[in-house]
Amino acid sequence: MQNTTFRQAQRWVGTSGELRFLDETRELMSLYNHELPPDYTQTVTPWTKDTESPAETFATDEAYDGVSAATSNNVLSRADTTVNAFASPSKRRMVVSVTDNAASSVLSSPDMALTRVESRTSAALGEPEWLGPGLTSELPFHSQDQFSPGTERSWRPGTSQHTDADYVTSPDTPGRLYLKTAVWPLGTVEEAELLRYYVEHLARSLDLTDPDRHFRVAVPQRAGTCPTLLNAIFALSARHLSRVGDYDPLVGDRYHTECLKHLIPMLDDSTAVLDENLLASMIILRNLEEIEVPLSGQSGQSHLLGAQIFMEAQVRATLAGGLREAAFWVGLRQEIFVAFVNQRSILPATERGDVDRSFDTAADHVWTCRMVMLCADVIRYCFSDNDLPTRTYRELVDSITEWDSRKPSTFTPIYYKAADANSTFPVFWYLREEIMVGLQHYHIAQLLLSAHNPKVPRIGPGRAAALRKMDEEIREHVKVLAGICQSNSDIAPNYTYAAMAITIAGDKFTEPTEQNALLHLLDVCDKHHAHPTGRAQDNLKAAWGWT
Repeated sequence: MQNTTFRQAQRWVGTSGELRFLDETRELMSLYNHELPPDYTQTVTPWTKDTESPAETFATDEAYDGVSAATSNNVLSRADTTVNAFASPSKRRMVVSVTDNAASSVLSSPDMALTRVESRTSAALGEPEWLGPGLTSELPFHSQDQFSPGTERSWRPGTSQHTDADYVTSPDTPGRLYLKTAVWPLGTVEEAELLRYYVEHLARSLDLTDPDRHFRVAVPQRAGTCPTLLNAIFALSARHLSRVGDYDPLVGDRYHTECLKHLIPMLDDSTAVLDENLLASMIILRNLEEIEVPLSGQSGQSHLLGAQIFMEAQVRATLAGGLREAAFWVGLRQEIFVAFVNQRSILPATERGDVDRSFDTAADHVWTCRMVMLCADVIRYCFSDNDLPTRTYRELVDSITEWDSRKPSTFTPIYYKAADANSTFPVFWYLREEIMVGLQHYHIAQLLLSAHNPKVPRIGPGRAAALRKMDEEIREHVKVLAGICQSNSDIAPNYTYAAMAITIAGDKFTEPTEQNALLHLLDVCDKHHAHPTGRAQDNLKAAWGWT
């Protein structure tokens, strides 16, 4: 296409923003073990509306040799990792071209070779730092600490190879997945910012029922010697930033691809699937998937099989605390989310016989986990492919009622105010997120039980009254979830749970004031918390007769 010419009067389709043309020849060739021409260069070419035609863009074979002064001067601040800071247009990063014939793309290493980065710190210590291929090779941004306009890079992708001596191998850990020494300090400030963004803004959503905060405390430290886990963290942070701000989505794609290149081969390894660090990596990738697909019941579920395999493997291991148990509960909540919005049953991988289902005295997070498991049971009943007996429904109702009556007093809000003219939804203030998670799953379970009540007459004079009562019960549970969300808006998952209920039951609302309030919550969930709700909003507007 480089030799294609167009008429001066050629008309072009208008675009809403900047286009990027990415040459992936190297990646495709490497997948099929083809050799590249010795003079081949990989180029990513930006095309903006100011460009007269694509022909002018493709008319040159010149590639970017470095980063422009404007890009190099817009280095992310080490002290500011808020969403607003990353959302600034000046923080946007552009993929740069690679002209070195010896350079290889991060996607093109068949054996996932590690690339050595001689950072200033490691060079001073005389010891190279080793990073996964997705951590440094052809990064779509560059640190001012390492590069300046008009100078050559201090390293080239693919110029050094690892040896088996760089890895830790044992009968209990898959070879070529761990490093002997941690990668700290990271080679670029951008990577450090992505890691810190995960710790400060994203890990909290994973640690909702974990008092030891494994995903915030243990996971980042373990990632120092596990490139797969570190790539997963970088991928989630980069993708989240691209959803809530003006951050280059190609950054997350690169890290994501590198992580999968390590994880996918492990799915057939009975030892690897028991590795709790790889389990945590898959959990993080599923979290990434949740913010990639519309919250409208049409999820592609691309990581479903991999997550299921890792979750099924955990049945062979006892849940005795630690990261494995923390990851199990995150995985179960993720499965509830996907099953609920897609209206399907819970996968067998999350069924365990060693989970506490009692109502004995216990810590708050234990009570919450009990309700999470009960909620999974309800979804399994409501969306089962088989007709389950009415007795099962009654047992579920009794269990959830008993949980509600025996839960600790700490689940009582410290402040409550009913909905009024100034507040569409009731106000609930709670002190800890694990309490809210338990109550949110309680109301989701109750919502589903109301909608699947087998006692509702199929026909007859009592059916209309029963349906009106059912709709009122469903609306009340949605209002409570929306109220918890609005009253405790600093916790991002609150918007997710509210959006789940609104998406599936928002059509039950007929008052314009309530409808607008529900749409506002969905809009905030999308723009500020990265969950796509545009399609869900369109579906509700159609159900309400707005379109």
